[in-house]
Amino acid sequence: MQPMSDILSVNRFLVLSDTHDDPFSLEWTLDFLQREKIDGVIHLGDYYSDADMLDKNGHLLIRVPGTWDTCYYPNPAVENRKLIRVGEWRIFLTHTPHTHYNDLASDINPESVITRGEADVFLYGHTHIAEIRRSNGMIFINPGHMTSDESRGCGMSCGLLEFDGDTLKARIIRLGDNKVRLKGTFHKDPLKMASGI
Repeated sequence: MQPMSDILSVNRFLVLSDTHDDPFSLEWTLDFLQREKIDGVIHLGDYYSDADMLDKNGHLLIRVPGTWDTCYYPNPAVENRKLIRVGEWRIFLTHTPHTHYNDLASDINPESVITRGEADVFLYGHTHIAEIRRSNGMIFINPGHMTSDESRGCGMSCGLLEFDGDTLKARIIRLGDNKVRLKGTFHKDPLKMASGI
């Protein structure tokens, strides 16, 4: 297991995945960040370089590449998966929810993270299908996708995570009208869902 990065002073994360260089979603993101008090942005890949504009605008950015990020995913200098800590919460970041044939030998195995209980929150993208669920003591969150021409049956969306001590409020927000599609409130110890989706 690789060491975790500590991010102690962050309470609200915007979580993005599968932006695929979509200009509407990138404009929406910048506008949302100007209107809302967001402490940091997590980008779960496809495309890794889409998040450059967030970094250039001074936003705290944590990202992993996706499997379509052919300049980054095969590069051993770029972490394809990582664990971070927000307060006492252990958060795993990955593009794919499972191992992938493009993985490097040094990549963290997502299945091992799940079976060993090495994270409290498992963030992933790749499927373009938004979800918030709890399974085997772990919270799984997929923010959906931000690609206007590729829906796989789901509209464009992103995630919003709010940490307050041992409580996590997670929401999936639909782009365009900013309505909440899914939500859940979870307590860390013991990890259980406080209110439904």
